[in-house]
Parts: sequence; C-alpha cells; structure tokens
Amino acid sequence: MKRTKDLSRKALQIAEGVFSYSVDLTLWFIAYTSAVSTPQRTTGQHWRAQLYADQFINQVNYDVIKQAFKTAKHRGLLRRSKRHAWPEITKEGKRRLEMTVPYYDEKRIWDGRMHVVTYDIPEKRSKYRGLIRQHLKRIGCGRLQDSVWITPYNPIDTLRSFIDDYGLYGTIIVSDMGKDGSIGEEDLQTLVVRVYGLEELNASYEKFLDTKIGNAHEKIIKYLSIVREDPQLPFSLLPKWWKGDEAYSTVREDYRKVLLFFRPEEK
Repeated sequence: MKRTKDLSRKALQIAEGVFSYSVDLTLWFIAYTSAVSTPQRTTGQHWRAQLYADQFINQVNYDVIKQAFKTAKHRGLLRRSKRHAWPEITKEGKRRLEMTVPYYDEKRIWDGRMHVVTYDIPEKRSKYRGLIRQHLKRIGCGRLQDSVWITPYNPIDTLRSFIDDYGLYGTIIVSDMGKDGSIGEEDLQTLVVRVYGLEELNASYEKFLDTKIGNAHEKIIKYLSIVREDPQLPFSLLPKWWKGDEAYSTVREDYRKVLLFFRPEEK
C-alpha cells in the first residue's frame, strides 16, 4: 500500500513529516502515552492517558487508527495488554520505533578529523547514484559537489556494508582531511555551515522556539520533524548562533522518557 493511502489527511498533518505510515504513528502514540503518563497516582495516570487518547482519536480518522492497530498486531508489533485497554508494544515494535523516531545525540563523540567521500559510478550503473546520495545523506554526510561529500564521522564501516549490498566495489573512496581540515579559503566551520545548510535549518529551530504550540505531544512531534533533518554535527563545529540545543531543551524531558521506553540502554 502506498504511503499516501496509508495515512489519512489528518494523520498526515499530525505526523508533520516524521512518520510516513499510520502504523508508525500509532506505535509512537502508544509509546509516548505510556512513557509520559506515569505520575505517582494511578488515577492521575489514567486521566492523563485518557486525555492523550481522546486528543489523538479526535485528530486522526478512527478507521485509520483501527486499521493501524490491526496491522501492527498482525505483524507482531503490538499485543493485548493485561493491565490496561491500550495494547502493549512488543520488542519488535520497539525496534521498529528505534529505526523510525529521529535520534538526538547528546554525546557526539568526535576525534576532530573530517572525511571526504567521492564516488564514480559507470554510466551503465547510473541508477545507483541516487541510492548512494540518499545513503550518504542518511549517515550524516554533506554534499560539497555532485559526487563529493564530507562528514566529521568516519563512514568507512557503514559504506562497506552498503558497497557489499549493491556490489559497488571500486566506485567509492573515503579520504581523511585530517584535523581542522578545510577546502580552499574557507575555514572548517564556515565550510560546514555552507555544505550542511545550517542557516536554513537554524531558521526552522528559531521558528519552532518562537511559535506557541498547543500541547506537549504536538510540540515534540514538530521538534522531531526538524531534528530529522539535523546532521547531528559535533558540538564544536556548530556556530555560536545555533539554536538546535535550545530547541532540544524545551522537549528534552518528554523526549528522554519516550527514548528510554524503547531504548532502555540510553541512560
């Protein structure tokens, strides 16, 4: 089923570019409700969970929710709960959420070295160029030129798996720019701002901070739609005017609760 059919118009508005399928949106909602609706008193927990449930159902087409629950159960992503009316997310469901929900890295360990990725795909295999570009962007690379990308994180292991999957041996080269690397007359930070389009991304964070958003659930969804596009660059490479950290601080409490719900190893 195409994603345009999988989400109703209202569900798509709520997803805000974060979730492409109603199953993922439903899994997220259950995780969010389970994670943040945990005050000390059971009555308070029930009231808050019911409030989120009512808001969700009022905004999303009921048939979409019903079908999403059915699909998720059939795929082993959800199971019936013995404790409350909402189903529970299985380990497989949590793994799917982990791959779906944008991740904000609070640590960003970096050795200070920059890397250049270049590729040369023969014309007879030109269909793979788009796949390579998508993969490079997905792993946090920024496009310097058509077939030249840069990244502060060593991409060799990830690219090796990609090359093996598609048999693209001898077409991709990773070079080390060294520490404090730069190209031409630009210093490293200026280069990074330009290549990764940080000014435009920062404008999205500023708009998020300046806009009053209805409730906590909508706020974190809106935030995730921005952080999905964030390359998660090392903090030392970010300019002083960067607002990404400030935006994260406004949703950090709920975000961490949900993250710990399906990624308990995150402490």
